Amino acid sequence: MMKRVSMLVFLTLIAVAIALPAGDAKKGEKLVSGTISRLDTANRSMTVTDAKGVAWTIQWNDSTRVLGGELKEGAAVQLGCSESDNQHWANWIKVAEAKE
Repeated sequence: MMKRVSMLVFLTLIAVAIALPAGDAKKGEKLVSGTISRLDTANRSMTVTDAKGVAWTIQWNDSTRVLGGELKEGAAVQLGCSESDNQHWANWIKVAEAKE
């Protein structure tokens, strides 16, 4: 009986942990991780390709927080974005070093 209760508690905790958004995510915010495959700084737009090969076109503006390194092609990024006017707008972007 005790093993069943322990297993049920354990599985419930895992389910809750998976359902909770990451610390930086806001309600309704999508999290995207991948590599910048195209960058257009003039138009504040980039394409981020995730691990599954899905390409996300992301826009940013003056209120977007950029943390870490410089935005450049080949850089690994994680970002939180919202959808507005059929476009994805970055709320924040965390940049890692570019792959060589």
